[in-house]
Amino acid sequence: METRPFGKTGAHLPILSLGCQRLVDEEGCNEEQAVAILNTAIDRGIRYFDTAWIYSKGQSEQRVGLVAKHRRQEMWIATKTWDVTRDGARRQLGQSLTRLQTDYVDEWRLHNVYDFARLDAMTGKGGALEAAIRARDEGLVRFISISGHTDPQVQIEALRRFPFDTALVAVSVLDHFVYSFAEEFLPFAQSRGVGVVGMKIFGYKALAHVADRALRYALALPLTTVIVGCSTMAELEADLAVAEHFTPMTGPERLAFFREVLPLVRPENMPWKATDWGNPTEWKPRKEPWGFTPP
Repeated sequence: METRPFGKTGAHLPILSLGCQRLVDEEGCNEEQAVAILNTAIDRGIRYFDTAWIYSKGQSEQRVGLVAKHRRQEMWIATKTWDVTRDGARRQLGQSLTRLQTDYVDEWRLHNVYDFARLDAMTGKGGALEAAIRARDEGLVRFISISGHTDPQVQIEALRRFPFDTALVAVSVLDHFVYSFAEEFLPFAQSRGVGVVGMKIFGYKALAHVADRALRYALALPLTTVIVGCSTMAELEADLAVAEHFTPMTGPERLAFFREVLPLVRPENMPWKATDWGNPTEWKPRKEPWGFTPP
């Protein structure tokens, strides 16, 4: 599988990575299946595993930990804090390390920084960023990251405030048309030497019927790797087949794909960019940053 440099981290990562949110009971994936998927992913060359403190009340992290206990040196593990405060985030990190059965994580992210108010809370005085900096100084965290689904201008502002090592952003072909991370964020991140991971590749299954082309589109973007969520071995095998034989779309192929998926660019198919994730009927309006005081 092709590998690419991961920003300034010094690492080179395969272009396909595993998102572990779906390796849980509520997605129909039991513990035995999850462990088998994780081990197969490593055996086939995947090195990067993304999870979060909040996923299924810790079950995602716990299942990654079952494999990390034995194969930690083969894995780049990224997890996230949901809490915006320094002390709350620190508690979540401790719980994450216990579940993951490791004494450090390669990346720790400020999770889903969807607007400037959340960014202010996390990067301001007493915010989660302070916990991340201290954890890095203590060796519990190697690199500090941020994730965003909604508005690339929030993540651009984040990079202006703090030299985040990496970022996780939404780059499905649907995302190309509304608040585009591909057009707005990726060039800025590239200019800062930030390693970028892509997510939402299949648009919460809205693109399942064109999954191979959706993955090819994302893999051709100027980023390091993309995470795909799998709850079955068949899904993992299909994704690996694309990544192991990856060829970018030609210009005409890309244009035809845009035309095909354009009718799917609706809030109900992209709730992460809607005013209400639970009732996605309107696009979330953009707002300007306000009132930030550096820590």
